[in-house]
Amino acid sequence: MSVGAQDQGTGSRDHGVPIPAPAPARSLLLGVPKLGRRWPGVVRAGVAVGLPALAGVALGHSAVAATATLGAFAVVYGEGRAYRVRWRVVSIAAAVMVLLAGVGAAVGAFVHDATAAGGSALWGMALVLAMTVVVAVCAFVVDGLRLGAPGAFLPLLTVEISSALPALGVSVAEVTAWAAAGAVSALIVSMSGLIVRPRTPERAAVATAVAAVDTALSDGSSPGSRRDAVRSLHAAWQCLHDAALVGGDHPLTRTLRAAHLRCAATVDGVDADHASDVDDLRPQVPLPRPSIRYRLGRASHLRGRSWTIVARLLVACPAAGLLALGFGVGRPDWAVITAAMILHQGPDRVLGTYRGLHRFFGTVLGLVVLAVLSSLDLSAAVLVLVVAGLMAGIEAFLVRNYGLAMVFITPLALVLGSRGTHVDLMTVSRDRLVETVLGVAVALVVLWTVLPGSYRRILSDADEQVAATIGRLGDAREPAAVAELCRDLEFDLHASTTAAITAAHTDPAWTRDRWREHHHLHELGYRILTRHFGPRL
Repeated sequence: MSVGAQDQGTGSRDHGVPIPAPAPARSLLLGVPKLGRRWPGVVRAGVAVGLPALAGVALGHSAVAATATLGAFAVVYGEGRAYRVRWRVVSIAAAVMVLLAGVGAAVGAFVHDATAAGGSALWGMALVLAMTVVVAVCAFVVDGLRLGAPGAFLPLLTVEISSALPALGVSVAEVTAWAAAGAVSALIVSMSGLIVRPRTPERAAVATAVAAVDTALSDGSSPGSRRDAVRSLHAAWQCLHDAALVGGDHPLTRTLRAAHLRCAATVDGVDADHASDVDDLRPQVPLPRPSIRYRLGRASHLRGRSWTIVARLLVACPAAGLLALGFGVGRPDWAVITAAMILHQGPDRVLGTYRGLHRFFGTVLGLVVLAVLSSLDLSAAVLVLVVAGLMAGIEAFLVRNYGLAMVFITPLALVLGSRGTHVDLMTVSRDRLVETVLGVAVALVVLWTVLPGSYRRILSDADEQVAATIGRLGDAREPAAVAELCRDLEFDLHASTTAAITAAHTDPAWTRDRWREHHHLHELGYRILTRHFGPRL
């Protein structure tokens, strides 16, 4: 769900129906939401980086050991997942990181060799195009599967960092091997608690949901706290689904069921005409995710949001890279990753604009951190610990406040991309600031001008998909087919809610005109789900 949706909207003169408005600018720019107990994941991120890198330093590979960070990025993707599925998620992410580290290094070596032989600086466009393809594919998959943050960011960051290493004398094989070492570390660290406390992820998810509900139900609770409670409840149920605990009488299921009922009873009938997370909280257990095949098939609709994201990336990334080369910076990759990270998380113009501000100011503060690090004479082992600390900071803030995360991302990328050697701080800072300004500017222009009416197509497509799934449910007779279609319908209702929030942020007048139709379709969808599954809580 969109993080900027509020439960308080503005009234319509024609219908008197409120629609969602973005959260206040102060909240979006400076807010750091509480997302439960974060420190275990923060520690895991740091340890997954530190273990293989320190081992490499001890074995005499000080110059390249920190490259293991590229594979260790995979540890982030396991957070919040039950151990029953975590190993698979982290393994897939780790394989992707290792593959992309090799791809980035290979492209970087090609570009370096071509330019070193006297070739044009435009050979740098090979890296730009490689990064564009990577982020477009990853963004499509992440958005289609609704995986959420960190999304396509870390895969693209892996390509960006690894592409800089061949120019420093690191071979493609070395980059790939150290990334693989980090990937193994990520998997081991991610699964380290399985033997001692096998239910820790589920307990943490339920505890976070219960605490969020308690906050939402307290006196004077804000609409934002209700939204956070509903989001936490959905995340906890999915964690229990992953752990195969839903449907039984496990204590965690009973605890979450009680919190869900308390929250549902309170929000029932409150702000009923909003498109918010509250719309998707009914007195039934949320169903598990549909199959990967269904979700990717759903994303393949050309009218949907996933292709809109891809189209904007395909315009913005090459444009940002070409502009950076035109301004004479040494490498265009930072401009590309800047534009991509503003656009890859969705088509919402308001939230994308705030993300651009986060990117700029976070980069500036990150360069200050880099200046401090560059002034110190750090040993290889201490540098590894610094990189591990930066990785922990990324894990702590990437989902909560992108601007703060950039304070850690910027020095991490530059330290790894320079193999920890001292850099020409003035040149690096100048180039990074120029590239950041170019990337932000290009991203915002593309966000507001490329496919400007996409929010209408996205909402129409989402509502049409809800209606189509309802129609298929009406024709289904086999219990297994009905159950599968109900999972699909709930997923489609969530997608429709997200599309409605984006439309309301972008064009309130147009959204008001079709609000009743959208709301009635949602009510029909949830009545059908209730009829098939009943009040299962």
